[in-house]
Amino acid sequence: MKNYIHDIISRYIKHDYPKEVDWDFRTWLMDKEHEEEKEQTLSELWENTESKTVPGYQHSLERMHAFTGIGTRRRIHSLHTRLIVWRIAAALLIAVSAASVYWALQNRQAPDLLQAYIPTAEIRNITLPDGTQVMINSQSTLLYPQQFTGDTRCVYLVGEADFKVKQDEKHPFIVKTSDFQVTALGTEFNVTAYPNEEEVTATLISGSVLVEYNNRQEQKILEPNEQLAYNKSTCSGNVLRPDMQDVTAWQRGETVFRSMTMEEIFTRLERKYPYTFVYSFRSLKKDRFNLSFDPNASIEEIMDIIARVTGTIDYKIVEDKCYLTHR
Repeated sequence: MKNYIHDIISRYIKHDYPKEVDWDFRTWLMDKEHEEEKEQTLSELWENTESKTVPGYQHSLERMHAFTGIGTRRRIHSLHTRLIVWRIAAALLIAVSAASVYWALQNRQAPDLLQAYIPTAEIRNITLPDGTQVMINSQSTLLYPQQFTGDTRCVYLVGEADFKVKQDEKHPFIVKTSDFQVTALGTEFNVTAYPNEEEVTATLISGSVLVEYNNRQEQKILEPNEQLAYNKSTCSGNVLRPDMQDVTAWQRGETVFRSMTMEEIFTRLERKYPYTFVYSFRSLKKDRFNLSFDPNASIEEIMDIIARVTGTIDYKIVEDKCYLTHR
């Protein structure tokens, strides 16, 4: 969860988001959930500013430091402190010049940009202005215009969603992420692009899609049941033929892990269940596991099986935290 929070805040302060996104971010930042992790992340960003090369970033932080004293005060759990924290983030947002999300949607202004944010442990269906049906997974954000105009229908995704695109050959439907974009006419496909995962994927269920990556210098047209898996570290894309039942399992409420490490499994469990997993990374081995659970499986049932399968992990749930220890 800490890495996920760090990624959200880091991305936010480097981009000029529309006011709808700006308001939602401030609300999220002030919320008490994971309060310590949020404050720690902001402190770490301050401490690591010497490595920042974006023009104006360090200057802005220095001004905020002089005004608020961030980086020197200890954590004070009060609404006043949280308000100061978001003012720092808002000031950084204004000070740093970078490409906006709406630039990613190939426009210069964003007067009617809407946002659908899905909280932890929720899945939501929405209908876009053109009639396209979208099922959005937990901890995901979809940005889209109130009305599609121009030659294309562009949306921006952070997280995972399934798209059933309304047929319109004259206006291609484009899903953009930070690492690639998927173009379709009338089809169904699944995109997974969580910022804290090393791999992003586009999986075609029916129809045809064009996937472009590495700054659109490379591309691949997928056939049904094919998946383009893009590795952020190696900047490489591979075409796979996954089990489609596994790809769409989240839409049915099922929890499926295929060849995943325990760290990857706990990261995904934090999206589906309202619990934070607390553990030492050193205590987790790099062994990979295949596990699947029914939609109604509780977190206790899942952790009981994980403890038995690994043979090395014990757990204890206290309120909204799951503490893991090594046997």
